[in-house]
Amino acid sequence: MAYKSEFLGTEDVKKLLVKLSIPAIIGMLIMALYNIVDGFFIGRWVGTYAFTGISLIFPFQMMIMAFGITFGIGGASLLSRKLGEGNLEYARKAGGNAISSVLILSILITIIGIIFMVPILNLLGTSADVFPYAKDYYEIILYGTVFSSYLIAANNLVRAEGMAKVAMFAMVVPAIINMILDAVFIIVFNMGIKGAAIATVLSQVIGVIYIIKHQFGKNTSIKYAFDDFIINLKIFKETIFIGASEFAKIIMSSVLVILGNNLLGIYGGDIAIAIYGVIMRIAMIALMPVLGIVQGFQPIVGYNYGNGKLQRVSESIKLALLGTTGLSLLGFILIMVFPEKFIQIFITDPEVITQGVFATRAFFIFSFLIGAQMTIGGLYQSLGKAKPAFIISCARQTLFLMPTLIILPIFFGLNGIWFSFPIGDLLGFTLASGIIFKDRKSLNLSI
Repeated sequence: MAYKSEFLGTEDVKKLLVKLSIPAIIGMLIMALYNIVDGFFIGRWVGTYAFTGISLIFPFQMMIMAFGITFGIGGASLLSRKLGEGNLEYARKAGGNAISSVLILSILITIIGIIFMVPILNLLGTSADVFPYAKDYYEIILYGTVFSSYLIAANNLVRAEGMAKVAMFAMVVPAIINMILDAVFIIVFNMGIKGAAIATVLSQVIGVIYIIKHQFGKNTSIKYAFDDFIINLKIFKETIFIGASEFAKIIMSSVLVILGNNLLGIYGGDIAIAIYGVIMRIAMIALMPVLGIVQGFQPIVGYNYGNGKLQRVSESIKLALLGTTGLSLLGFILIMVFPEKFIQIFITDPEVITQGVFATRAFFIFSFLIGAQMTIGGLYQSLGKAKPAFIISCARQTLFLMPTLIILPIFFGLNGIWFSFPIGDLLGFTLASGIIFKDRKSLNLSI
């Protein structure tokens, strides 16, 4: 039986990787704009305290994203491999279960977030000056949880079919609307931080409408039936098992941001937290193109691995490693040479800019290694190898970064916090490289 995703196993791998990666890169950059654009308008038109407020809410937003990404990546890995095997029924159920699961969990998160709003805001590290701004942004973003989570999960599922352009436009359209609404609500109507939050949620609603139209339209390989959305325990477990590595990575990243914000509050105050918020946004600009290549090569790996075409899998891995390393190196050079320019995108406070230059350079010392680490982690997710994917995703945060983040400031103060991150990057890359080198023969991959 022929179906729309067969090109993943027949088209030239180089052309295929470009075909899938470019829309994914554009989509990921646009996705980053949701948070970056809010920071741009708030930092320039509302003030440093407001910018610090959204920076403190960022890890909470990451936790919300974690659930969408978990079921999106887990469901997408299962879906693409089953398409490669020709098992359309199982592929449908993988997608349907991912959708149902993320919707149910999003509703639960919203309820919990409302009930424990004040304790959560305190845990995030809000000071008395920043608390009102953080609360206003948090509350509105929370009500958009269902839309943001669904959009992320569905985006991965659509990309797993090979429909990269649809996934891209599902991010591009709402991001453009977000930028327009930010300008209108913040500058024209002077709604401040609330305006930024409302703009974000409204734009995500539009993205969901767009992607649902595709998922349940005619131009898809996955023709969902009602039964596909009934939770199947076996599929649920397998989806969670595969997506757990990404979930753990994002949750640990969120915990680290929260820990970092609290430590920065102790060693550097609100200015240091604002600098960290700027650095996080610079990192998003630098790393989203890299993640786009990883997302572009994952359907190729999953489909061809399921189809037994291991040479195509090996070729796609080599090309992805070349692309992600090249982009990481380019980002590293630009940030090291022009740190002030990147900082000034988000904020005009002279003190933040002055102190931020050193912190930015310190943070990104080994950032050119991140591309290869992300590619190797994405490979294991696509192959359905949950254990190594979990280890690679979590080791940087739990084994390497968290201990240094706690210990180094004791001896080196604020600088110890900034230098903890490149140490984590270096050790994380070393571990990922060691794992893939050890496994290359057992996976029958020539890399």
